[in-house]
Amino acid sequence: MKTERVYYYNSYLKEFKAQVIKTVIREKGLAVYLDRTAFYPESGGQPSDRGWIGETPLLDVLDEGDRIAHCIDGAPPEGEVQCRVDWGRRFDHMQQHTGQHILSAAFLRHAGYATVSFHLGPESCTIDLESDRVGESQLEAAENLANQIIFENRTVRVDFRSSQDAQQLGLRKSVEREGDLRILEIEEFDLAACGGTHVSHTGAVGALLIRKAEKRKGMTRVEFLCGGRATQAARRDYSILGEVARKFSAGFPEIPPLIDKHFEQLRAAERREERLSERLAHYEAGELLAAANKKASKKKTRRVVKKIFEAEDAARVKSVVRALMENPKVIALIGIRTDPAGLILAQSQGGPENLGQLLHKVTEQCGGKGGGSRDFAQGGGLPAASLEKALRLAEKLLRSTRTK
Repeated sequence: MKTERVYYYNSYLKEFKAQVIKTVIREKGLAVYLDRTAFYPESGGQPSDRGWIGETPLLDVLDEGDRIAHCIDGAPPEGEVQCRVDWGRRFDHMQQHTGQHILSAAFLRHAGYATVSFHLGPESCTIDLESDRVGESQLEAAENLANQIIFENRTVRVDFRSSQDAQQLGLRKSVEREGDLRILEIEEFDLAACGGTHVSHTGAVGALLIRKAEKRKGMTRVEFLCGGRATQAARRDYSILGEVARKFSAGFPEIPPLIDKHFEQLRAAERREERLSERLAHYEAGELLAAANKKASKKKTRRVVKKIFEAEDAARVKSVVRALMENPKVIALIGIRTDPAGLILAQSQGGPENLGQLLHKVTEQCGGKGGGSRDFAQGGGLPAASLEKALRLAEKLLRSTRTK
């Protein structure tokens, strides 16, 4: 059984009649085989069509070589069926795919960069160029050339040639496949083998907009939009830019320098905040140490600081611990009332305890996990209700040691 591919000859066919040849029950729904189809199966970077067979929605279209499977979830159709293509989806894919041919030819003509692969996604499209040295000027030039071809409304033709004849035509990309090839020609601009659906004139692409470019494994991935997608993206961008302009009470051209100015002010404020935070940490460490000195026995030279910080103070806890550790013979047992809770155990450099082992004993009994060195250990994942118990246990285990 061989399916006649009507979309090869007429990408604009929205409705058609076909004869059901066979239906096969699959794991998910049914596979329906028709004698002819205008539904495009996923291939060459272009997703499959959607639509309806009778009144049943089409879930997918699969290319199985000579035949095409139409996946549905419904009662098996019989005899002659009326089919409808989801035209909005189809025409969007036609715009994107023809736009890709134009853009790929533009990069090749302008800079000599060949397209390695193409992907048509639900939000945007990408091509991978064979070089990772594509610059801004080359992107702009290729975009301008592509749009010039679009605006000139050049004819897009489809023809079938043997593989031998096709190679003599000077295709943009060589094809290894044997047999007849479907050739897409953009008038006096591009010639390539392609089985996808395309517009009949370049003007139907509407416009082409390059969104970004990034290096990937020795290549450059170029993201672009065509037609309705480009219009919608431009409208979104304009709306966002307009909102930014209103917030800055400035015109569009003034926004970049204003943003630079505000970023510099923000960085300066962050630096000031860091300095103040360090000063606050030293002040707080001094208070904690003074309190520990009052509690410590005169015979003991080791001072133990025990403190639970609230979640909103978590960012400065390590600064406080560092400030405490600048003093000799100090051990800090610190809890952080986050969810889940955290623990920090630290001692002045060269102290007698092994805090990594101490933390292990605490988490074994109180929950959580963590690790560290002799002088600094950190744990997390403790139930919040166990935080005070964990600190009391750590202090008890310290008291049981002989080191004073």
